[in-house]
Amino acid sequence: MDDHEITISTINLVPLQNSESCKKIDKVHSLHGDRWNLVKLLFLYILQGVPLGFSDAFPILLKSNKFSYYEQAIFSVSTWPFTFKILWAPLVDSIYCPSVERRKMWLVPVHILLGTCLLVCSFYINDWLLNTGESNNVIPLTVVWLIINCLAATQDIVVDGWACSMLKKHNIHYSSMCNATGNSLGSFLGYAVPLLLGSETFCNKWLRFNDKPGGVITIKGYLYFWGIVYIVAAACVSKFKRETQPSAEQKGLGVLNTYKLLWDIVKLPNVQILGAIFLTAKLGFATIDTVTNMEFMEAGVSENNIVIIGILVFLVKLIVPVTITKITNSVKSMDVYMQCVPYRLLHGLAFSLLLYYTPTLLRIGGIVRACYYTMLGCTFITHQIFSFIMYVIYLSFVSKVSDPNFGGTYMTLLCTFANISLAITRTGSLWLVDVLTFKQCTTISQNHCAASTLIKSCRAAGGKCNTIIDGFYAEVIISSILGIIWFYIIKKPLLKLNLSDRKNWLVYKG
Repeated sequence: MDDHEITISTINLVPLQNSESCKKIDKVHSLHGDRWNLVKLLFLYILQGVPLGFSDAFPILLKSNKFSYYEQAIFSVSTWPFTFKILWAPLVDSIYCPSVERRKMWLVPVHILLGTCLLVCSFYINDWLLNTGESNNVIPLTVVWLIINCLAATQDIVVDGWACSMLKKHNIHYSSMCNATGNSLGSFLGYAVPLLLGSETFCNKWLRFNDKPGGVITIKGYLYFWGIVYIVAAACVSKFKRETQPSAEQKGLGVLNTYKLLWDIVKLPNVQILGAIFLTAKLGFATIDTVTNMEFMEAGVSENNIVIIGILVFLVKLIVPVTITKITNSVKSMDVYMQCVPYRLLHGLAFSLLLYYTPTLLRIGGIVRACYYTMLGCTFITHQIFSFIMYVIYLSFVSKVSDPNFGGTYMTLLCTFANISLAITRTGSLWLVDVLTFKQCTTISQNHCAASTLIKSCRAAGGKCNTIIDGFYAEVIISSILGIIWFYIIKKPLLKLNLSDRKNWLVYKG
């Protein structure tokens, strides 16, 4: 239910709608010869989404074990590799062995290393999720998951580049469906499955006739299972999938020239404007996208109910890419993107009101509780609809404007803009919740409960820490104001970029 890391960039590398060649492509609709490639591409995107699902599941587990927002902010750093993958994307694009094949040379070792890291993680995960009152357990978990996400980000670069040549030109736009659907399914497998099937409460209530301790699966066993899956996938990719040869332009690049190419892309005026817009794009949505789940858990909503709502959100993620395929391939796609912004900002107010009344409504119970969960689920779903529409449209847009000769590097750069915005605001919003929250001990007025030692001293004195100002509400107000300002500043420039001629996005014109 968080915002979406742009880990996969649908490679719709076809001319914009105002070009002649696009009209020719639009006339062809046959999937003949590409059906099996779509299945393979979907499988790779599913594997890409699984680590992201785990990255979303761990904050829920950490919150259940009473880890602080500061510790949550530390763990959020583990998702930063997707932000900075542009630093090594040129290496992945330019270094390869022709006898091994360009993409497989990277993808096979990455899958083996991913599997190995997940196996190692499975042996220590139970210790790392214990809350000892220090940050010692969060740090090794963050380091290991940082390595895993580095590998997953490298896989992202490889799959992005491979998708350029895996599908025929007239079927390229179907990669957006594979991208969004595969990534969502992978995220679901990494997020909802371990949280629900690993929950004793959920399994005893819904899956068992007699109560038993523990869930159907364990986090340890589930990580071990996926470790094996990645190693087997590496063997399958190595044996059963062949690649097309790289183009003459790609063969002649080399490492240094690829970095020079990256700089040449950055110097394009259109790219600079797009970068400025999306480096600030998450300011208005950061708090709701990052902190909402944890705040509702703190207010009394159970972990299981949060995950069940997440399943409904997952269904939305499956449906949206299919239903908006025509929009993503339309010249007016960015108009739809901008129309979603105000509705998404309004959800900040909706979530704040629901959160404020959550403790009261849950205490009443009965039909009131049922109505509350219905409203909460509907709010999460409508928020996700607007969020995911914006996500898919952006993916499709940057795919269409990228120079197809340098797909991996170009796509990674354009996605980096949004990822930097997401990474910084995600970590910042988690950290700011504690900073903007003001508490006071009921027995010691000078004690503001700003640290675990002060909280313990307050309890030792027979008091408790009362919240004077909740940092979540303060953050929602600040982020909403920033989002409104951002919307009115970038609206005209973004729509103008959408109508810009295809040649203005080419690296080397001629």
